[in-house]
Amino acid sequence: MFKNYLTSAFRSLKRFRLFTLLNIFGLATGMACSILIFLWVQDERSYDKFNDAPAQLFRVTANVAGIQAAVTPLPVAVAAKQQIPAIKNFARLVSLHSIVTIGIKKFDEKNMFYADPAFLQMFNYPLLHGNKENALSRPDGAVITSATALKYFGLENPVGKILHIDDDVNGNNYVVTGVLQNIPHNSHLQFDVLLPIITYEKSSNYSYNNPSEWGNFEGYTYFQLNSHTKTTTATLHAYEKQIDAIHTANDPMHTKASFTLQPIADIHLHSNLMLDVDGQGNSQYVTIFSLVAAFILLIACINFMNLSTALAGQRAKEVGLRKTLGAARLQLIIQFMSESFLVTFASMFVGLAIAWLLLPLFNDLSGKTISVDLLDIKIISALIGIAALVGVISGSYPAFFLSSFKPVKVLKGLKIFGGQNTFLRNSLVIFQFAIAVVLMVSTLVVNNQLKFIRNRDIGYNKENLLYLQMPQSGDLQSNYQALKATLNQNSRITNYTLIEHLPTYLTTGTTDLKWAGKDPRQQTVFPHIGADGNFLKTFGIRLAAGRGFDDNNKGDAANYILNETAAKFMGFTAETAIGQKISMNGNPGEVIGVVKDFNFKPVKQTIEPLVLRYTKQGGFVVIRTSPANIQQIIGKLKTAFQNVYPNFPFSYGFVDQDLSKLYVAEQQMGKLFNVFSVISIIVSCLGLFGLATFATQKRLKEIGVRRVLGASTAGIVTMLAKDFVKLVALALFVAFPVAWWAMNKWLENYVYRIQMSWWMFAATGITAIVIAFLTISYQSIKAAGTNPVDSLRTE
Repeated sequence: MFKNYLTSAFRSLKRFRLFTLLNIFGLATGMACSILIFLWVQDERSYDKFNDAPAQLFRVTANVAGIQAAVTPLPVAVAAKQQIPAIKNFARLVSLHSIVTIGIKKFDEKNMFYADPAFLQMFNYPLLHGNKENALSRPDGAVITSATALKYFGLENPVGKILHIDDDVNGNNYVVTGVLQNIPHNSHLQFDVLLPIITYEKSSNYSYNNPSEWGNFEGYTYFQLNSHTKTTTATLHAYEKQIDAIHTANDPMHTKASFTLQPIADIHLHSNLMLDVDGQGNSQYVTIFSLVAAFILLIACINFMNLSTALAGQRAKEVGLRKTLGAARLQLIIQFMSESFLVTFASMFVGLAIAWLLLPLFNDLSGKTISVDLLDIKIISALIGIAALVGVISGSYPAFFLSSFKPVKVLKGLKIFGGQNTFLRNSLVIFQFAIAVVLMVSTLVVNNQLKFIRNRDIGYNKENLLYLQMPQSGDLQSNYQALKATLNQNSRITNYTLIEHLPTYLTTGTTDLKWAGKDPRQQTVFPHIGADGNFLKTFGIRLAAGRGFDDNNKGDAANYILNETAAKFMGFTAETAIGQKISMNGNPGEVIGVVKDFNFKPVKQTIEPLVLRYTKQGGFVVIRTSPANIQQIIGKLKTAFQNVYPNFPFSYGFVDQDLSKLYVAEQQMGKLFNVFSVISIIVSCLGLFGLATFATQKRLKEIGVRRVLGASTAGIVTMLAKDFVKLVALALFVAFPVAWWAMNKWLENYVYRIQMSWWMFAATGITAIVIAFLTISYQSIKAAGTNPVDSLRTE
């Protein structure tokens, strides 16, 4: 019996080849998109779940004077472990960027942490060599990843090898005590080297008993709760209150801080914190693309439903004859559902092949390294589930509709369906084009917001700013003077400055700022930058009042410059702020200038109060160069730098590129939206093409009569196209309010944003109507060009 159903289904699909191919291609395209997005969503949601008992692992985050931060004071973990019995273990991490020396080879390493010994016991990072229990116990021990071991030592056994790391003034030698498997890509922590935190405590003069440490937010803190501990919201809130109380009791600065226990599985998608580790995701984008996948698949299902019901007239006699010969309605439903599942599973295999072929391109667009294991039972189950769901959704209505025909009416040639079927089909066309239009408007808005971010005036000239990373140890001052002499001789360098931090994503801040009239109960985090006298000129930052730093004025070492927001926050205008006495971190000084506001954080954040202080020490030299022959300039800078700092690797970057990297997630989203909006309109047009073909074939005799009576090709095309164009126009009225609401919600994430304009909707609407008209016109022109004798011969 089942074989008969499949045989009949195959013959029926073969009879209507064009519609079968349109259905398979449309569904395959929708499934390919869904498979790719499903893999991306699965990857995003898998972060940190490889750990043993991830439900018991938490990161401690802090709210410091209204700033949400991922770091805490180091003593918090020690005190909390002593006073809260539910805490089984803790691990603290302090990030390190330093030079690693292996013999004569030097490596600039940015992904290093000081870590507590318990870190390797709490997290599931397998050791290939060494012992988890003591790998980080000895003060000169170091644990490296297998990729790092290969980079440092080649194929030699790395255990026992010596690393020299410039992590303080003189640097330290470390012995490799363990080698880890490479860190999984779906770990929120990515590192190459781990060092014992006891060494950091020694080099930084850290002491648990030093009260000032309780106000120093510098490390990532993780807790492992006991396995029997409940992790309900109420229980976690109680532990958070205890941590708050511990901090309040020990902090002599009385910093306004509260702490939160963040589940480790939530870190990747639910973190928008200051001083967080790099590479975090966004739960909003996961939701958006999950909906996009569902909508594209729904568009393909609607195509199948529309084309199947459009064929109802041609299959009506088949149904009538089957019923006359004794076929029950259930048998007909099974027959038509068999056709649906045959098309759906064929589409699944085609879609899987398309997804497999496009996966490398998708990885490039999304910045992922996703791979597909077709033998994974989860993936197989998901694919079968998607195919079955699509088969039911797309096949159920046609099956029930076609099986409902009355054989007497069908065989007499009476009208078997009226406007209800046409209304439903038209409604589905409107719905699928509305989805496509929403994606098109969203793409336009996202691209224009990204363009706005790139071109917006951020308060300084970001173009042609090249920076060099400076040594953090050794006799920097005397060597810098030698570097300055070299820079002054290069005619293509118009200006340069020495600064502590780049003003691209500033993370430094202090609450210890005092001025006349300040409310003693008020606590606000003030970001600050140390810079020399060339900072304002090199970056092109404008003064609102006063003056900048002067390298020849020794008194400027105790002076400060504010931005306009800081002056306003203190209750001054730009002019009245000049000459005011302020103190930062116990260092009193005078305000000598106020600069115009400029962005030093992503444009999702508003400009905060900023303090500039004078320094002759810094982590970066920023150089303004001429745009011509930039590689030649870099080559000369490298030679000059290596002459001055022969033991330090030459490392450079561009400020505008660093700013662009802040919006990688948005750029990837924009690219994916471009692709999926094009796919959605193509799939929608496939269905429209099929319906136009059917409508044209149904009206061939009418077209023939009209041609005999003198109708022009343009008139016939207009007659056939207008009904479909009306449907697309109605789709615009449905889509525009939805798109406006959705993109307004997305733009709320940005402090500095575009305003959606009428032209975005007009351009999208015109594009959709033109594409629809061109899709329909092919069949219309073909029908209008047919010899009327051929269509009227049987009359």
